[in-house]
Amino acid sequence: MKRFRMSVILAIGLLLFLGPVQYGLSAEKPLIIAFRGDAATMDPHARAETTTLAIQGNIYERLIDLDLDLNLAPKLAETWKLIDDHTWEFKLKRGVKFQNGEPFNAAAVKFSLVRAKTWKKSQFKRYLPDYKEILIVDDDTLRIITKNPEPELPLMISNINMAPPKFFQSHDPGYLATHACGTGAYKLVEWVKDDHFKLTANEDWHGGTVDFKEVIIRPIPNDATRVAALISGEIDACWAVSIPDISRIESDPNTYIKRCPSQRIIYLMLDVYTKKGGPGPEMQPGIPAGAPNPYRDIRVRKAVAHAINVDEIIQYVMNGSAYPATQVLTNFAPDFNPNIKRTAYDPELAKKLLAEAGFADGFVTNFDTPNDRYINDSQVAEAIAGQLKKVGINLKVVAQPKSVYFAKIKKYKSPIFLIGWGSNSWGITVETRYTPSRSNRGRFYDPELEKRIKAANREMDPEKRKKLRWAVMKDATETYYCIPLYYQENVNGYSKRIDGTCRVNEYLYAYELKKAK
Repeated sequence: MKRFRMSVILAIGLLLFLGPVQYGLSAEKPLIIAFRGDAATMDPHARAETTTLAIQGNIYERLIDLDLDLNLAPKLAETWKLIDDHTWEFKLKRGVKFQNGEPFNAAAVKFSLVRAKTWKKSQFKRYLPDYKEILIVDDDTLRIITKNPEPELPLMISNINMAPPKFFQSHDPGYLATHACGTGAYKLVEWVKDDHFKLTANEDWHGGTVDFKEVIIRPIPNDATRVAALISGEIDACWAVSIPDISRIESDPNTYIKRCPSQRIIYLMLDVYTKKGGPGPEMQPGIPAGAPNPYRDIRVRKAVAHAINVDEIIQYVMNGSAYPATQVLTNFAPDFNPNIKRTAYDPELAKKLLAEAGFADGFVTNFDTPNDRYINDSQVAEAIAGQLKKVGINLKVVAQPKSVYFAKIKKYKSPIFLIGWGSNSWGITVETRYTPSRSNRGRFYDPELEKRIKAANREMDPEKRKKLRWAVMKDATETYYCIPLYYQENVNGYSKRIDGTCRVNEYLYAYELKKAK
Protein backbone atom coordinates (compact mmCIF):
# COMPACT_ATOMS: atom_id res chain seq x y z
CA MET A 1 0.00 0.00 0.00
CA LYS A 2 2.87 2.38 0.81
CA ARG A 3 4.41 1.67 -2.60
CA PHE A 4 1.06 2.37 -4.27
CA ARG A 5 0.65 5.69 -2.42
CA MET A 6 4.19 6.70 -3.33
CA SER A 7 3.63 5.88 -7.03
CA VAL A 8 0.48 8.01 -7.06
CA ILE A 9 2.29 10.90 -5.33
CA LEU A 10 5.12 10.70 -7.86
CA ALA A 11 2.66 10.51 -10.72
CA ILE A 12 0.77 13.59 -9.55
CA GLY A 13 4.04 15.41 -9.01
CA LEU A 14 5.20 14.60 -12.51
CA LEU A 15 1.81 15.63 -13.86
CA LEU A 16 2.16 19.03 -12.21
CA PHE A 17 5.68 19.29 -13.55
CA LEU A 18 4.50 18.64 -17.10
CA GLY A 19 2.26 21.67 -16.82
CA PRO A 20 -0.69 22.67 -18.99
CA VAL A 21 -0.52 23.08 -22.74
CA GLN A 22 -1.80 26.42 -24.00
CA TYR A 23 -4.99 25.59 -25.88
CA GLY A 24 -5.59 28.79 -27.84
CA LEU A 25 -8.55 31.15 -27.91
CA SER A 26 -11.35 28.62 -28.48
CA ALA A 27 -14.03 28.79 -25.80
CA GLU A 28 -14.50 25.04 -26.02
CA LYS A 29 -12.05 22.78 -24.24
CA PRO A 30 -10.13 20.71 -26.78
CA LEU A 31 -10.06 16.95 -26.80
CA ILE A 32 -6.87 15.87 -25.03
CA ILE A 33 -5.41 12.43 -25.68
CA ALA A 34 -2.37 10.93 -23.95
CA PHE A 35 -0.23 8.22 -25.53
CA ARG A 36 2.61 6.33 -23.88
CA GLY A 37 5.13 7.87 -26.28
CA ASP A 38 5.57 10.43 -29.01
CA ALA A 39 5.46 9.93 -32.76
CA ALA A 40 8.84 9.15 -34.26
CA THR A 41 8.17 11.24 -37.38
CA MET A 42 5.45 12.87 -39.42
CA ASP A 43 6.69 11.32 -42.67
CA PRO A 44 3.91 8.83 -43.48
CA HIS A 45 6.27 6.23 -44.98
CA ALA A 46 9.22 6.43 -42.60
CA ARG A 47 8.06 4.45 -39.56
CA ALA A 48 5.81 1.39 -39.29
CA GLU A 49 5.21 1.75 -35.56
CA THR A 50 1.89 1.81 -33.70
CA THR A 51 2.05 5.15 -31.84
CA THR A 52 3.42 6.99 -34.88
CA LEU A 53 0.73 5.56 -37.17
CA ALA A 54 -2.06 6.23 -34.67
CA ILE A 55 -1.11 9.91 -34.44
CA GLN A 56 -0.50 10.27 -38.19
CA GLY A 57 -3.89 8.65 -38.84
CA ASN A 58 -5.66 11.84 -37.82
CA ILE A 59 -3.94 13.69 -40.70
CA TYR A 60 -3.10 11.10 -43.36
CA GLU A 61 -5.44 8.49 -44.87
CA ARG A 62 -5.21 5.26 -46.85
CA LEU A 63 -7.06 3.84 -49.81
CA ILE A 64 -8.63 1.18 -47.64
CA ASP A 65 -9.23 1.39 -43.91
CA LEU A 66 -9.83 -1.20 -41.20
CA ASP A 67 -12.86 -0.92 -38.94
CA LEU A 68 -12.72 -1.53 -35.18
CA ASP A 69 -12.65 -5.31 -35.75
CA LEU A 70 -10.15 -5.26 -38.66
CA ASN A 71 -12.65 -5.67 -41.49
CA LEU A 72 -11.70 -3.89 -44.73
CA ALA A 73 -13.62 -0.64 -45.21
CA PRO A 74 -13.57 2.01 -47.98
CA LYS A 75 -11.63 5.20 -47.27
CA LEU A 76 -10.06 7.02 -50.23
CA ALA A 77 -10.92 4.10 -52.50
CA GLU A 78 -14.67 3.59 -52.86
CA THR A 79 -14.39 0.13 -54.44
CA TRP A 80 -11.75 -2.38 -55.49
CA LYS A 81 -11.93 -5.55 -57.53
CA LEU A 82 -9.82 -8.25 -59.13
CA ILE A 83 -9.56 -7.91 -62.91
CA ASP A 84 -7.42 -11.03 -63.33
CA ASP A 85 -5.01 -12.98 -61.11
CA HIS A 86 -2.35 -10.28 -61.48
CA THR A 87 -4.45 -7.10 -61.64
CA TRP A 88 -6.33 -5.20 -58.94
CA GLU A 89 -8.42 -2.14 -59.86
CA PHE A 90 -9.30 0.68 -57.46
CA LYS A 91 -12.02 3.30 -57.97
CA LEU A 92 -11.15 6.44 -56.04
CA LYS A 93 -13.37 8.80 -54.12
CA ARG A 94 -14.00 11.94 -56.17
CA GLY A 95 -13.65 15.53 -55.06
CA VAL A 96 -11.09 14.88 -52.31
CA LYS A 97 -8.27 17.37 -51.80
CA PHE A 98 -5.12 17.34 -49.75
CA GLN A 99 -4.87 19.99 -47.07
CA ASN A 100 -2.64 22.18 -49.29
CA GLY A 101 -5.25 22.15 -52.07
CA GLU A 102 -3.64 19.49 -54.26
CA PRO A 103 -6.18 17.11 -55.78
CA PHE A 104 -6.32 13.53 -54.57
CA ASN A 105 -6.30 11.39 -57.70
CA ALA A 106 -4.74 8.33 -59.31
CA ALA A 107 -1.45 10.18 -59.85
CA ALA A 108 -1.23 10.89 -56.11
CA VAL A 109 -1.93 7.24 -55.33
CA LYS A 110 0.79 6.08 -57.71
CA PHE A 111 3.26 8.54 -56.23
CA SER A 112 2.47 7.37 -52.69
CA LEU A 113 2.69 3.66 -53.46
CA VAL A 114 5.94 4.00 -55.41
CA ARG A 115 7.49 6.10 -52.64
CA ALA A 116 6.44 3.58 -49.98
CA LYS A 117 7.98 0.77 -52.03
CA THR A 118 11.19 2.39 -53.29
CA TRP A 119 12.23 5.20 -50.92
CA LYS A 120 15.33 3.92 -49.13
CA LYS A 121 14.08 4.94 -45.68
CA SER A 122 10.57 3.54 -46.10
CA GLN A 123 9.47 0.90 -43.58
CA PHE A 124 6.49 -0.01 -45.76
CA LYS A 125 8.26 -1.81 -48.59
CA ARG A 126 6.82 -5.17 -47.57
CA TYR A 127 3.24 -3.84 -47.66
CA LEU A 128 3.30 -3.41 -51.43
CA PRO A 129 4.03 -6.61 -53.36
CA ASP A 130 6.44 -6.60 -56.26
CA TYR A 131 4.59 -5.13 -59.22
CA LYS A 132 5.06 -4.91 -62.97
CA GLU A 133 3.16 -1.66 -63.30
CA ILE A 134 0.96 0.83 -61.49
CA LEU A 135 -1.36 1.98 -64.24
CA ILE A 136 -3.33 5.23 -64.18
CA VAL A 137 -6.53 4.49 -66.10
CA ASP A 138 -8.01 7.94 -65.43
CA ASP A 139 -8.06 10.45 -62.57
CA ASP A 140 -10.37 8.24 -60.52
CA THR A 141 -9.17 4.76 -61.51
CA LEU A 142 -5.90 2.99 -60.85
CA ARG A 143 -4.69 -0.56 -61.49
CA ILE A 144 -1.87 -2.43 -59.78
CA ILE A 145 -0.42 -5.19 -61.96
CA THR A 146 1.62 -7.56 -59.79
CA LYS A 147 4.41 -9.95 -60.75
CA ASN A 148 2.73 -12.77 -58.85
CA PRO A 149 -0.89 -13.37 -57.82
CA GLU A 150 -1.48 -11.35 -54.62
CA PRO A 151 -4.78 -12.18 -52.89
CA GLU A 152 -3.98 -10.00 -49.86
CA LEU A 153 -3.09 -6.85 -51.78
CA PRO A 154 -6.09 -4.79 -50.54
CA LEU A 155 -5.26 -5.76 -46.96
CA MET A 156 -1.57 -5.02 -47.42
CA ILE A 157 -2.02 -1.54 -48.87
CA SER A 158 -4.42 -0.66 -46.05
CA ASN A 159 -1.14 0.14 -44.27
CA ILE A 160 0.06 2.80 -46.75
CA ASN A 161 -0.83 6.47 -46.31
CA MET A 162 -1.49 8.73 -49.29
CA ALA A 163 0.73 11.79 -49.78
CA PRO A 164 0.46 14.89 -52.05
CA PRO A 165 3.13 14.66 -54.79
CA LYS A 166 3.95 18.36 -55.21
CA PHE A 167 4.20 18.96 -51.46
CA PHE A 168 6.58 16.02 -51.01
CA GLN A 169 8.66 16.81 -54.06
CA SER A 170 9.16 20.43 -53.01
CA HIS A 171 10.37 19.75 -49.45
CA ASP A 172 13.41 17.95 -48.05
CA PRO A 173 13.19 14.88 -45.77
CA GLY A 174 13.87 16.94 -42.65
CA TYR A 175 10.88 19.17 -43.32
CA LEU A 176 8.61 16.21 -44.13
CA ALA A 177 9.62 14.55 -40.85
CA THR A 178 8.16 17.46 -38.85
CA HIS A 179 5.32 18.70 -41.05
CA ALA A 180 2.24 16.95 -42.41
CA CYS A 181 -0.21 17.37 -45.27
CA GLY A 182 -2.85 14.70 -45.80
CA THR A 183 -6.52 14.30 -46.65
CA GLY A 184 -7.57 13.47 -43.08
CA ALA A 185 -9.93 14.87 -40.49
CA TYR A 186 -7.34 17.11 -38.83
CA LYS A 187 -4.54 19.47 -39.80
CA LEU A 188 -1.27 19.69 -37.89
CA VAL A 189 -0.90 23.10 -36.25
CA GLU A 190 2.08 22.50 -34.01
CA TRP A 191 4.38 19.71 -32.88
CA VAL A 192 6.65 20.25 -29.90
CA LYS A 193 8.67 17.04 -29.74
CA ASP A 194 8.10 15.03 -26.54
CA ASP A 195 5.56 17.58 -25.31
CA HIS A 196 2.46 17.85 -27.50
CA PHE A 197 0.74 17.89 -30.87
CA LYS A 198 -1.86 20.53 -31.60
CA LEU A 199 -4.42 19.65 -34.29
CA THR A 200 -7.34 21.58 -35.73
CA ALA A 201 -10.29 20.25 -37.70
CA ASN A 202 -9.99 20.08 -41.49
CA GLU A 203 -13.13 21.98 -42.50
CA ASP A 204 -12.95 20.48 -46.01
CA TRP A 205 -12.66 16.87 -44.86
CA HIS A 206 -14.49 14.51 -47.19
CA GLY A 207 -15.56 12.41 -44.17
CA GLY A 208 -17.87 15.06 -42.73
CA THR A 209 -17.58 16.94 -39.44
CA VAL A 210 -15.81 15.94 -36.26
CA ASP A 211 -17.12 16.44 -32.72
CA PHE A 212 -13.98 18.18 -31.47
CA LYS A 213 -12.55 21.10 -33.44
CA GLU A 214 -9.28 21.18 -31.54
CA VAL A 215 -7.21 18.23 -30.37
CA ILE A 216 -4.12 18.04 -28.18
CA ILE A 217 -2.07 14.83 -28.17
CA ARG A 218 0.45 14.43 -25.38
CA PRO A 219 3.13 11.80 -24.79
CA ILE A 220 3.08 10.72 -21.13
CA PRO A 221 5.37 7.67 -20.81
CA ASN A 222 4.69 6.86 -17.17
CA ASP A 223 1.57 4.68 -16.83
CA ALA A 224 0.56 5.98 -13.41
CA THR A 225 1.03 9.59 -14.52
CA ARG A 226 -1.20 9.05 -17.55
CA VAL A 227 -3.96 7.63 -15.38
CA ALA A 228 -3.57 10.40 -12.80
CA ALA A 229 -4.00 12.91 -15.63
CA LEU A 230 -7.23 11.21 -16.70
CA ILE A 231 -8.69 11.04 -13.21
CA SER A 232 -7.79 14.68 -12.51
CA GLY A 233 -9.50 15.81 -15.73
CA GLU A 234 -6.27 17.01 -17.34
CA ILE A 235 -6.80 14.63 -20.27
CA ASP A 236 -9.87 12.99 -21.82
CA ALA A 237 -8.42 9.80 -23.29
CA CYS A 238 -5.70 7.56 -21.91
CA TRP A 239 -4.19 5.09 -24.37
CA ALA A 240 -2.89 1.71 -23.10
CA VAL A 241 -3.97 1.65 -19.47
CA SER A 242 -1.68 -0.64 -17.47
CA ILE A 243 -3.23 -3.61 -15.71
CA PRO A 244 -2.74 -2.30 -12.12
CA ASP A 245 -4.42 0.99 -13.07
CA ILE A 246 -7.64 -0.45 -14.52
CA SER A 247 -9.41 -0.55 -11.15
CA ARG A 248 -8.43 3.08 -10.40
CA ILE A 249 -10.23 4.27 -13.52
CA GLU A 250 -13.23 1.99 -13.00
CA SER A 251 -13.69 3.21 -9.42
CA ASP A 252 -13.62 6.92 -10.33
CA PRO A 253 -17.10 8.39 -10.99
CA ASN A 254 -15.90 10.53 -13.90
CA THR A 255 -13.92 7.97 -15.90
CA TYR A 256 -14.45 4.57 -17.50
CA ILE A 257 -12.64 1.76 -19.32
CA LYS A 258 -13.02 0.47 -22.88
CA ARG A 259 -11.38 -2.91 -23.56
CA CYS A 260 -11.13 -5.33 -26.47
CA PRO A 261 -8.90 -8.18 -27.65
CA SER A 262 -5.71 -7.09 -29.38
CA GLN A 263 -4.33 -8.46 -32.62
CA ARG A 264 -0.94 -8.50 -30.89
CA ILE A 265 0.26 -11.97 -29.97
CA ILE A 266 3.00 -12.62 -27.44
CA TYR A 267 5.10 -15.68 -28.19
CA LEU A 268 8.50 -17.30 -27.77
CA MET A 269 11.01 -17.70 -30.58
CA LEU A 270 13.91 -20.13 -30.28
CA ASP A 271 17.33 -20.33 -31.92
CA VAL A 272 17.24 -23.44 -34.11
CA TYR A 273 20.34 -22.55 -36.15
CA THR A 274 23.48 -22.45 -34.00
CA LYS A 275 24.94 -25.78 -32.90
CA LYS A 276 26.60 -24.76 -29.64
CA GLY A 277 27.35 -21.92 -27.27
CA GLY A 278 30.06 -19.40 -28.05
CA PRO A 279 30.66 -16.12 -29.89
CA GLY A 280 28.03 -15.17 -32.45
CA PRO A 281 26.75 -15.20 -35.03
CA GLU A 282 27.74 -18.79 -35.90
CA MET A 283 27.63 -19.82 -32.24
CA GLN A 284 25.16 -18.76 -29.55
CA PRO A 285 26.50 -16.39 -26.83
CA GLY A 286 23.38 -17.00 -24.72
CA ILE A 287 24.42 -20.65 -24.16
CA PRO A 288 27.50 -21.69 -22.11
CA ALA A 289 30.55 -21.92 -24.37
CA GLY A 290 30.89 -25.34 -25.91
CA ALA A 291 27.53 -26.59 -24.67
CA PRO A 292 25.15 -27.92 -27.33
CA ASN A 293 22.18 -25.82 -28.38
CA PRO A 294 19.24 -27.80 -26.98
CA TYR A 295 16.63 -25.89 -28.98
CA ARG A 296 17.75 -27.49 -32.27
CA ASP A 297 15.97 -30.65 -31.07
CA ILE A 298 12.22 -30.52 -31.69
CA ARG A 299 11.66 -32.66 -28.58
CA VAL A 300 13.19 -29.92 -26.44
CA ARG A 301 11.11 -27.23 -28.12
CA LYS A 302 8.00 -29.34 -27.60
CA ALA A 303 8.98 -29.85 -23.96
CA VAL A 304 9.20 -26.09 -23.49
CA ALA A 305 5.67 -25.72 -24.85
CA HIS A 306 4.29 -28.45 -22.58
CA ALA A 307 5.98 -26.95 -19.52
CA ILE A 308 4.30 -23.54 -19.83
CA ASN A 309 0.98 -22.99 -18.08
CA VAL A 310 -0.47 -20.13 -20.12
CA ASP A 311 -3.77 -20.08 -18.21
CA GLU A 312 -1.87 -19.52 -14.98
CA ILE A 313 0.13 -16.67 -16.52
CA ILE A 314 -3.04 -15.02 -17.82
CA GLN A 315 -4.76 -15.33 -14.45
CA TYR A 316 -1.97 -14.29 -12.10
CA VAL A 317 0.47 -12.18 -14.15
CA MET A 318 -1.95 -10.57 -16.60
CA ASN A 319 -4.85 -10.36 -14.12
CA GLY A 320 -7.11 -11.96 -16.72
CA SER A 321 -6.34 -9.24 -19.26
CA ALA A 322 -5.21 -11.56 -22.09
CA TYR A 323 -6.51 -14.40 -24.26
CA PRO A 324 -4.80 -17.79 -24.91
CA ALA A 325 -3.24 -18.16 -28.37
CA THR A 326 -2.98 -21.27 -30.50
CA GLN A 327 -0.85 -19.97 -33.38
CA VAL A 328 1.27 -16.95 -34.30
CA LEU A 329 -1.63 -15.11 -35.93
CA THR A 330 -4.55 -13.08 -34.63
CA ASN A 331 -7.91 -14.84 -34.75
CA PHE A 332 -9.24 -11.72 -36.52
CA ALA A 333 -7.09 -12.51 -39.56
CA PRO A 334 -8.51 -14.08 -42.72
CA ASP A 335 -7.56 -17.78 -42.92
CA PHE A 336 -6.93 -18.15 -39.19
CA ASN A 337 -7.07 -21.90 -38.50
CA PRO A 338 -9.68 -22.54 -35.76
CA ASN A 339 -8.84 -26.25 -35.62
CA ILE A 340 -5.39 -25.82 -34.07
CA LYS A 341 -5.49 -26.49 -30.33
CA ARG A 342 -3.15 -25.17 -27.67
CA THR A 343 -0.32 -27.45 -26.60
CA ALA A 344 -1.53 -29.01 -23.35
CA TYR A 345 0.18 -28.08 -20.10
CA ASP A 346 1.86 -31.37 -19.18
CA PRO A 347 5.10 -31.03 -17.17
CA GLU A 348 5.52 -34.81 -16.87
CA LEU A 349 5.47 -35.18 -20.65
CA ALA A 350 7.94 -32.30 -20.85
CA LYS A 351 10.36 -34.18 -18.57
CA LYS A 352 9.98 -37.33 -20.67
CA LEU A 353 10.72 -35.43 -23.88
CA LEU A 354 13.80 -33.82 -22.35
CA ALA A 355 15.09 -37.23 -21.29
CA GLU A 356 14.53 -38.63 -24.78
CA ALA A 357 16.51 -35.72 -26.21
CA GLY A 358 19.44 -36.41 -23.85
CA PHE A 359 18.67 -33.63 -21.37
CA ALA A 360 17.31 -35.64 -18.45
CA ASP A 361 19.31 -33.43 -16.08
CA GLY A 362 18.11 -30.27 -17.80
CA PHE A 363 20.24 -27.42 -19.15
CA VAL A 364 20.98 -23.72 -18.71
CA THR A 365 20.54 -20.88 -21.21
CA ASN A 366 19.74 -17.19 -21.23
CA PHE A 367 16.14 -16.06 -21.79
CA ASP A 368 15.80 -12.56 -23.23
CA THR A 369 12.86 -10.20 -22.85
CA PRO A 370 12.18 -6.49 -23.11
CA ASN A 371 11.05 -4.80 -19.93
CA ASP A 372 9.29 -1.82 -21.49
CA ARG A 373 7.71 -2.97 -24.76
CA TYR A 374 4.77 -5.30 -24.03
CA ILE A 375 2.32 -5.41 -21.14
CA ASN A 376 4.04 -7.01 -18.12
CA ASP A 377 6.69 -8.42 -20.47
CA SER A 378 9.48 -9.05 -17.95
CA GLN A 379 7.03 -10.37 -15.33
CA VAL A 380 5.71 -12.88 -17.85
CA ALA A 381 9.27 -13.96 -18.67
CA GLU A 382 10.02 -14.51 -14.98
CA ALA A 383 6.85 -16.59 -14.62
CA ILE A 384 7.82 -18.74 -17.63
CA ALA A 385 11.30 -19.26 -16.22
CA GLY A 386 9.76 -20.41 -12.96
CA GLN A 387 7.54 -22.91 -14.73
CA LEU A 388 10.36 -24.30 -16.88
CA LYS A 389 12.61 -24.70 -13.85
CA LYS A 390 10.16 -27.31 -12.55
CA VAL A 391 11.04 -29.60 -15.47
CA GLY A 392 14.79 -28.97 -15.29
CA ILE A 393 15.20 -26.11 -17.76
CA ASN A 394 17.08 -23.31 -16.02
CA LEU A 395 16.62 -20.01 -17.78
CA LYS A 396 18.53 -16.89 -16.80
CA VAL A 397 16.10 -14.06 -17.51
CA VAL A 398 17.84 -11.11 -19.17
CA ALA A 399 15.35 -8.21 -19.08
CA GLN A 400 16.48 -5.06 -20.88
CA PRO A 401 15.01 -1.88 -22.37
CA LYS A 402 13.57 -2.46 -25.83
CA SER A 403 16.32 -0.45 -27.55
CA VAL A 404 18.96 -2.82 -26.15
CA TYR A 405 16.82 -5.94 -26.47
CA PHE A 406 15.92 -5.53 -30.15
CA ALA A 407 19.50 -4.69 -31.09
CA LYS A 408 20.56 -7.91 -29.38
CA ILE A 409 18.10 -10.29 -31.01
CA LYS A 410 18.72 -8.65 -34.38
CA LYS A 411 22.31 -9.91 -34.06
CA TYR A 412 21.10 -13.46 -33.17
CA LYS A 413 22.48 -13.27 -29.63
CA SER A 414 19.53 -14.88 -27.86
CA PRO A 415 18.78 -18.62 -27.66
CA ILE A 416 15.17 -18.09 -26.56
CA PHE A 417 13.27 -14.83 -26.28
CA LEU A 418 9.84 -13.34 -25.65
CA ILE A 419 8.50 -11.16 -28.44
CA GLY A 420 5.24 -9.76 -29.83
CA TRP A 421 3.68 -9.28 -33.24
CA GLY A 422 0.55 -7.47 -34.38
CA SER A 423 -0.78 -7.97 -37.91
CA ASN A 424 -3.94 -9.39 -39.46
CA SER A 425 -2.10 -10.50 -42.61
CA TRP A 426 -1.61 -14.26 -42.83
CA GLY A 427 0.85 -13.82 -45.69
CA ILE A 428 3.14 -11.31 -44.00
CA THR A 429 2.97 -13.03 -40.60
CA VAL A 430 3.82 -16.53 -41.77
CA GLU A 431 6.32 -15.57 -44.45
CA THR A 432 8.32 -13.30 -42.12
CA ARG A 433 8.53 -15.91 -39.38
CA TYR A 434 8.97 -19.18 -41.20
CA THR A 435 11.07 -18.10 -44.21
CA PRO A 436 14.30 -16.05 -44.27
CA SER A 437 13.54 -12.46 -43.19
CA ARG A 438 14.62 -9.94 -40.58
CA SER A 439 11.80 -11.15 -38.29
CA ASN A 440 13.02 -14.77 -38.47
CA ARG A 441 15.52 -14.17 -35.67
CA GLY A 442 15.92 -17.83 -34.72
CA ARG A 443 16.98 -18.61 -38.32
CA PHE A 444 14.43 -21.33 -38.95
CA TYR A 445 14.56 -22.74 -42.46
CA ASP A 446 12.53 -25.47 -44.11
CA PRO A 447 12.68 -25.23 -47.93
CA GLU A 448 9.64 -27.44 -48.42
CA LEU A 449 7.56 -25.38 -45.98
CA GLU A 450 8.77 -22.20 -47.73
CA LYS A 451 7.47 -23.50 -51.07
CA ARG A 452 4.09 -24.27 -49.50
CA ILE A 453 3.90 -20.82 -47.89
CA LYS A 454 4.57 -19.12 -51.21
CA ALA A 455 2.01 -21.30 -52.97
CA ALA A 456 -0.61 -20.51 -50.32
CA ASN A 457 0.14 -16.79 -50.60
CA ARG A 458 -0.40 -16.85 -54.39
CA GLU A 459 -3.58 -18.91 -54.54
CA MET A 460 -6.42 -16.64 -55.68
CA ASP A 461 -9.30 -19.04 -55.07
CA PRO A 462 -10.49 -18.30 -51.49
CA GLU A 463 -11.45 -21.86 -50.56
CA LYS A 464 -8.30 -23.40 -52.02
CA ARG A 465 -6.20 -20.73 -50.31
CA LYS A 466 -7.83 -21.36 -46.94
CA LYS A 467 -7.20 -25.10 -47.24
CA LEU A 468 -3.54 -24.53 -48.10
CA ARG A 469 -3.04 -22.00 -45.35
CA TRP A 470 -4.72 -24.08 -42.68
CA ALA A 471 -2.42 -27.00 -43.50
CA VAL A 472 0.69 -24.78 -43.53
CA MET A 473 -0.16 -23.16 -40.20
CA LYS A 474 -0.76 -26.53 -38.57
CA ASP A 475 2.60 -27.84 -39.71
CA ALA A 476 4.44 -24.59 -38.92
CA THR A 477 2.98 -24.54 -35.40
CA GLU A 478 4.07 -28.15 -34.85
CA THR A 479 7.71 -27.23 -35.47
CA TYR A 480 7.57 -25.45 -32.07
CA TYR A 481 9.96 -22.87 -33.46
CA CYS A 482 7.51 -20.22 -32.37
CA ILE A 483 5.56 -21.04 -29.21
CA PRO A 484 2.36 -18.96 -29.00
CA LEU A 485 1.40 -17.71 -25.54
CA TYR A 486 -1.47 -15.21 -25.57
CA TYR A 487 -3.07 -12.21 -27.22
CA GLN A 488 -2.83 -8.98 -25.27
CA GLU A 489 -5.95 -7.01 -24.37
CA ASN A 490 -6.25 -3.39 -25.44
CA VAL A 491 -7.43 -1.16 -22.60
CA ASN A 492 -8.16 2.56 -23.00
CA GLY A 493 -9.43 4.94 -20.33
CA TYR A 494 -11.84 7.81 -20.99
CA SER A 495 -13.49 10.78 -19.39
CA LYS A 496 -17.26 10.42 -19.26
CA ARG A 497 -17.57 13.59 -21.33
CA ILE A 498 -16.72 11.53 -24.43
CA ASP A 499 -17.76 8.24 -26.03
CA GLY A 500 -14.56 6.29 -26.49
CA THR A 501 -13.45 3.49 -28.79
CA CYS A 502 -11.29 0.38 -28.60
CA ARG A 503 -9.62 -0.90 -31.76
CA VAL A 504 -8.22 -4.40 -32.18
CA ASN A 505 -5.20 -2.89 -33.99
CA GLU A 506 -4.46 -0.64 -30.96
CA TYR A 507 -4.94 2.65 -32.83
CA LEU A 508 -6.74 5.55 -31.18
CA TYR A 509 -8.07 8.21 -33.57
CA ALA A 510 -9.41 11.58 -32.43
CA TYR A 511 -11.96 11.75 -35.25
CA GLU A 512 -13.66 8.56 -33.99
CA LEU A 513 -14.27 10.00 -30.51
CA LYS A 514 -17.64 11.62 -29.89
CA LYS A 515 -19.11 13.92 -27.28
CA ALA A 516 -21.11 11.96 -24.74
CA LYS A 517 -24.87 12.44 -25.05
